Amino acid sequence: MNKVIQNMKADPSSLLMLLIALAFPIVYLNLFSANFISWDDKDVLLANMDVHEFNLKAFFTKHYVGNYAPITMIIFAIDWLLFKGSAFWQHSSNLVVHFINVLLVFKLVKLLLNDTYKAFLVCVIFCFHPTQIETVAWVAAKNNTIYALFFLAASIYYIKFCKENNKRFYVYAFILFVFSVLSKPSAICFPLCLFAIDYVLGKTFDKKLFLNKIPFLIVAFIIGLVTIYTRTEDKFLTNSHAYPIYERIGYAGYAIIQYFNKFLLPINLSVIYPYPQNKLVSMISGYVLLIVMGFLIYKLYKTKKYTTLFGVAFFFINLVLVLQFIPFGEVLTADRYLYLPLVGIGIAIVSLISINQKQLKLISFILLFVLGGLSFARTSVWKNSISLYSDILKKYPHSFVALNSLGAEYMLNKQYDPAMTYLNSAINENTNYYKGYYNRGLLYAQTNRYDRALNDFNKAIELNKYPKAYVARANLYYALKDFPKAIADAETVLKIDAANIKANFVMATCYDDLNQLDKALSFYNKAITKYTDEPLFFMRRGILYGKQQNFTACLNDLNACTTLNPNFAEAYYWKGVVKVNLKQNPCADLRTAVNLGFTPAQQSISMYCR
Repeated sequence: MNKVIQNMKADPSSLLMLLIALAFPIVYLNLFSANFISWDDKDVLLANMDVHEFNLKAFFTKHYVGNYAPITMIIFAIDWLLFKGSAFWQHSSNLVVHFINVLLVFKLVKLLLNDTYKAFLVCVIFCFHPTQIETVAWVAAKNNTIYALFFLAASIYYIKFCKENNKRFYVYAFILFVFSVLSKPSAICFPLCLFAIDYVLGKTFDKKLFLNKIPFLIVAFIIGLVTIYTRTEDKFLTNSHAYPIYERIGYAGYAIIQYFNKFLLPINLSVIYPYPQNKLVSMISGYVLLIVMGFLIYKLYKTKKYTTLFGVAFFFINLVLVLQFIPFGEVLTADRYLYLPLVGIGIAIVSLISINQKQLKLISFILLFVLGGLSFARTSVWKNSISLYSDILKKYPHSFVALNSLGAEYMLNKQYDPAMTYLNSAINENTNYYKGYYNRGLLYAQTNRYDRALNDFNKAIELNKYPKAYVARANLYYALKDFPKAIADAETVLKIDAANIKANFVMATCYDDLNQLDKALSFYNKAITKYTDEPLFFMRRGILYGKQQNFTACLNDLNACTTLNPNFAEAYYWKGVVKVNLKQNPCADLRTAVNLGFTPAQQSISMYCR
């Protein structure tokens, strides 16, 4: 025991990490009861059949929500295999990855600074800073924690390679970098970080030092091209913020100011930070910041503050891709973009301060309580989609994105009056926002106001040729029995995405109603192959089998339907009908249909169950 205590005194690393481990579940306690949110969680996990079926081929040949990220998708698939749709375990999984990253940050900073307590301070900042909550609390943002894990591990091995000249460490660094860049394209900036590591370690820049970066640069270049393609395909690259280059530079400086503000004063955080209203002030302040930063970097270089300069470089390198030089998305800044750059800020700060060990420990403990308390409060916002979007509107009441999202969420909960209020407000704030028209069109359709729904779907398609709007309009045409137009819209979507589940289902129902049963069956099969969890698909295909006198296949599909949804009243009615044809007892199913509210089954009971 005495020997253990002596070892802890000599190297308190284990004790300090234990302290973080004890505080960690307390700070993030609220996330264990948090739900999923409607942004991206459904697309990447909850309704992603590739994830549910562990489709390795799809992970390496397809892209999701604008990203080519096969490693992340594999990890999502493993999570689904273990936890299915449990929000508790999905959040827990992301928290585990974040904690591993905390340990890696400690190892990285300690390797660079050779100072345990400075590494601990950086760890406290990285682990508990409130801007980290967005990444840690958002299930779909797990790609951020995963790519950071491999990024940090690759950095550690490259440092070891530089210090020990062991080529095995170089190979490890390269493999981990490949895993990182296949987890999230943001890792393409890693080769630049290698140059920064060379600099802080005092390496002399020569041909050999450049050549060992070439494999990293080649991979980064390839993934960069792939990312431009995937982001363009999924319409994440946008012209709405395609300002002239001089304005983009000014906005980049302004964004950096905002990131510094969030770091120094992490209050009034939001998931959305709109572009500033006053362009002139933003441009001027952005350029002033860049000029001041350039001067400070020059002074750091002249005074040989190598470690501080490395921290600044690490911050900028890992932030440059999201400074909107290439415009994407609808926001200028986001908390999740600070996840990895925070390491650079922490390193820059601890390398500048000159205080004794006792003072360093005191500052670390104070920050642990302050940042931990702020983060604990911030996690409560992530309880569910409504609480999250409402929080945005408290800070930015004119955010058309938040207004639209909150309206869509209320519509999902069948609270149509508040849904309409928020969707109207979203469109009033931005009359060119196609998603607002799309969601309001859905609301009109759900409340049987078909003319208005059609106008909104037409507008959404006019503004963006939005595939979801084509599918929604196809469904509307189907409801109006205008089958040619419904088929035309579904075909438009299938030309872009042949595997689109909803478009295939629309085609199936149209041909079914047109009594072209072979065509209908083909499209039902495609829809069910891609999504096996929708009971309606099985019921409709089952009825089609019944029309073809294939009663055994019909009953199998209807059984699958009621297995997926034991309260699907109509399916029980059709089970009763098909059992009459199979000369089986239909009464139990027919009575279940009546008990569940499907009153037409009563007549069949009178006929077959006397």
